[in-house]
This record gives sequence, structure tokens and C-alpha cells, in this order.
Amino acid sequence: MKVLIIGSVAAGTSVAAKARRNDENAEITLYNADYDISYSICGIPYFLGGEVENLETLTPRSAAWFKKRYNVDIFTRHEVTTIDAEQKKVQVKNLDTNEIKEDSYDVLVFATGASPIKPDIDGVDGEHVFQVRTIQNTAAIDQYMKANQPKKATIIGAGYIGLEMAEQLTHRGLEVTIVQRSNHVMAHMDKDIASRVEEHLVKKGVNLILNDEVTAISKKEVQTKSGKAIETDIVILATGVRPNTQLAKEIGVEIGSTGAIAVNSKMQTNLPDVYAVGDVAESYSVITGKPIYRPLGSTANKMGRIAGDVITGGSLEHRGILGTGILRVFDLAVGQTGMN
Repeated sequence: MKVLIIGSVAAGTSVAAKARRNDENAEITLYNADYDISYSICGIPYFLGGEVENLETLTPRSAAWFKKRYNVDIFTRHEVTTIDAEQKKVQVKNLDTNEIKEDSYDVLVFATGASPIKPDIDGVDGEHVFQVRTIQNTAAIDQYMKANQPKKATIIGAGYIGLEMAEQLTHRGLEVTIVQRSNHVMAHMDKDIASRVEEHLVKKGVNLILNDEVTAISKKEVQTKSGKAIETDIVILATGVRPNTQLAKEIGVEIGSTGAIAVNSKMQTNLPDVYAVGDVAESYSVITGKPIYRPLGSTANKMGRIAGDVITGGSLEHRGILGTGILRVFDLAVGQTGMN
């Protein structure tokens, strides 16, 4: 049996590891368009704030390590460009050489993750505007800050990444302003609880602007819809993520109500021998039984293990999630679970 996995961060590598534990003879191949595999997205803000000393700490596993430990072939900087689901073949592009090759599979797994949403704002492509998602753009943020020594930062968005970046940039000595479109931080949290987080942010020196949105970014300031002009030297986009479903759509994989790939409790899609796991796939609430989308590493790893088990003849099933999450906001621990 040949298992082909597209994507190799949390979910993709979990599929590979579990499948190999169950089946010593399966041929397992992963293709990943990024430079790095199996890295900790959650740890990125803490590197930028200096709590994590080097980026290597966030990338504990390499392709060579997986080959030695699990006999799994991982090809970084290789993008699957087209899929022939009937013939079970894919076209793969080497992003460094532009060489195109063909590969085949018996079982296909989408672990293509999610990409940061880039808002439609004038100036959003400026050299001082960054997203926080990969090891590569994390290194770019760090290099920019070392070279330019910014004093003021504006963070657009107040979810997990936005709040963690506010803390870490404050620790790094910057004056931080958060601009949030809604009337409270952390959209999945009840407003009365979120207000306590807001009070703590202000107490720690963070400027918090709610019910407003950035409409333009220039080199030294951002403009908001309400007419505010905020001085800034660096802008962090933390406006959420969108599942990378385009390749799956092209072969007829069903997209669920949340915008992510619809899967059953065994991580199977509507197509035979095609699975989806991690941030590209829906989960479902154990409370309501309805699909929900929670792109978290813990859920991605769980989904990956289930798919790896099922593919190799196991009986694991996804029992759904409560929607639990936790983060640190300075010296305040903030957790949530269940429905808001």
C-alpha cells in the first residue's frame, strides 16, 4: 500500500507516524511546499519575544529524522499541483528547480493546513507588514526588527496569535496597539470574560482599540475606519486563517459548512481512499453534534493519528471536540471550553 500525504506540519506527520507504527511495509510519502516540517506554530510569538532562544527549538524534527526513525520519505519545497483521482496519480513540482514529476498513491491524505487571511487593506504588502504562520516569515520578522529597531507596533486582530504577539512585542520593548473589528477580544469567548482580558492588556500597557478596523497602512502609521491615525513602525496581521482547500475542490472533495473539508469520524472525505486532517478539515462539536472549525495543533495531531490508524486497518474514530483552548496573556492564563 502506498500512502501519499500532502502537507507535513502537525497533522501530516502524525498520519505518517501512526501509519508506520501500524504497518511496517506501507510506502509513505509526504510532499510539503514549505521549507520546514513538523514545526510549532504556537511557539512562534515566544521566539519573537525572546523566550524561545532559537528557531531550531521550534523545528525539532527534520525530513532526515523521519526517514531514519519511521522510514518515511518527506520532500520539502515540493508542491502537489494537480491530482488525477481516477488514476490515483499526482503531479509534483520541485519549487527550487521547477522540475515536474509524477507520483501515484493508493490512499491520499490532505493535510494542507490553513493560510493566514490577508485583509484587503491599502498598503498591506508593505515591507514592515507581516503575518505570523511559518518559520520563514518568523525569521523575516526577527531580522526586520533587529535591522530597524521599531518602537511602535500595531497588531490587527485579537485572537490567540494577536494577543500572544502583543505580550511578546511588549516584552521586546515596543509600544503595542491592537485594533480589533469586533466589540471584544477573542471572538470565541463570552464578552463578559473577554472584558477581563481587555482590562489586563490595558494594565500591561497595551493600547486597545475595539469596534474599529484598519483601512490603510503607510510607512509610519495606520489609518482606521473611525478616522484614527496610529503611529507605527511595524504591523502584524493576526486576522485569522483560511483552510487550504483549493486542491481538494479541484477533484470534487466536499467542502463543509465551515469552509473546511467535510470528513466523517474516520477522517474520510466523500471520495474513496481520500482523507483530510488538521487545519484543512472540519471537526464537530461533542455538545451540538454539528461541524465546527477549530484550527489548533492538538486537534490536528488527534485527527492525524486517527487517519493513520484507519488507513492501516485500525478502528479509531474521532469523537469530536469541546473547543478547548488556552493561552497566556502576560501573567494571566486564559482558558475556554465548550460553547460561547
